[in-house]
Amino acid sequence: METLLWSKIAGKAAFHAARDTKTRSKPLRYHGHDFAELFWIDAGQGIHRINGASLPLRPGSLVFMRPSDCHGIDLEDQGELKLTNIAFPREALDDLGARYFSGRAFWHEEPYPVMQQIEPGQLQRLNRWADDLSQSPRERLYLDRFLLNVLTESSPGRSDAPLGNLPDWLAQACRAIQKRENFTEGVERFLRLCGRSREHVARTVRRHLGMTPTAYVNDIRIAYAKRQLEMGDQSILDIALDCGIENLSHFYSLFRGQTGMTPRAYRLSHHRPV
Repeated sequence: METLLWSKIAGKAAFHAARDTKTRSKPLRYHGHDFAELFWIDAGQGIHRINGASLPLRPGSLVFMRPSDCHGIDLEDQGELKLTNIAFPREALDDLGARYFSGRAFWHEEPYPVMQQIEPGQLQRLNRWADDLSQSPRERLYLDRFLLNVLTESSPGRSDAPLGNLPDWLAQACRAIQKRENFTEGVERFLRLCGRSREHVARTVRRHLGMTPTAYVNDIRIAYAKRQLEMGDQSILDIALDCGIENLSHFYSLFRGQTGMTPRAYRLSHHRPV
């Protein structure tokens, strides 16, 4: 198996941007690499051979590849698959993880990388940002701007993330769990709203949202807590209880993992004199 090296691909550049078309006679051969990348499917369908598994690709499939992943793409018919790829050094990924995803890295330590199905409007925005990036100097400033746009747009923890591509039962459960009377009951309430087995829900949530059901519910709780800290003077203990988290230490741990600061520090940084 071939291993692609950043030093050979792009030298000292901060990123490499490309668009490509794959066919049955010209697949993406199975390979490894020492850098991170993300890619999305603009048109066509294929099979992603990733870490020994085979996962479907279709327009709007967005995949976040880690340096440790090995993958290739095959086509099962005579059609074409068009994709956009943005590659960048491991150091840029590590910096983003330390800065924004401490305690819950978006590029997680799971057998397979995060893959999401994004909507047509999001796909158009990603391609516009990729066009801007490809015309920019190959410097970290422009890579960071691009990656932050993509991560903000596609973050599975967003309580307002589009739900149109989810199975109907999961989309309905995701909408319902946004209500405080539901998320205060935690992941068990989410599982009941889904109406499927725990294992089936976990697999489907991981595939579509890139995280566990528990992490999804906790993200909604912390999003609520952030709004309360920004807008009011309710005590931190009362906010934690309103979120359905009775253990204050656990609440602090979840909050710091998502924001990088304590609830008190977050409140001070967002309160403005009137």
